Amino acid sequence: MRHFLLFLTLAVLSFTASAQTKKAAPASQDAKAVEAAVVKFFDGMRQSDSTLSKSVLAPGARLQSVAMGKDGVVQLRETPMQKFIEMVGQKHEKMLDEGIWNVQVHLDGDFATLWCDYALYVGDTFSHCGVDAFQLYRSQDGWKIFSITDTRRKEGCDMKAAQASKAKK
Repeated sequence: MRHFLLFLTLAVLSFTASAQTKKAAPASQDAKAVEAAVVKFFDGMRQSDSTLSKSVLAPGARLQSVAMGKDGVVQLRETPMQKFIEMVGQKHEKMLDEGIWNVQVHLDGDFATLWCDYALYVGDTFSHCGVDAFQLYRSQDGWKIFSITDTRRKEGCDMKAAQASKAKK
């Protein structure tokens, strides 16, 4: 009887481990696809290609920033996404380059959140850094960004990570 219980326990553990392994693979693929959508958004920004950036946005996508106002009070500001996309599509004298690192993707079915550190450069000049939080959903056309929220600061930035991220391009 002990051998049977031992066998049964091992069989259940083996089945559970196998099931978890099978579930982990699609989540990993989804996480890569979510990150690829965000990278595509920034590729469009670097290339001044508003069509490329817009291709991963959901209709009605929002862009918000949490930042210290000039009066010293933290504020939530919203930039109309259409205005941002128009700015992306303009030719810039210097490339807008937002490098990201420490990327974390959380998934629940067809919903995802990508959280990362970032630093924005205009050409080779550091502008600001912070954290980006993207929310996406799985559409028939792939993962689409429906919300972007960021923080913005000029101090307390991990400049080594920012420079390493910039050097990858």
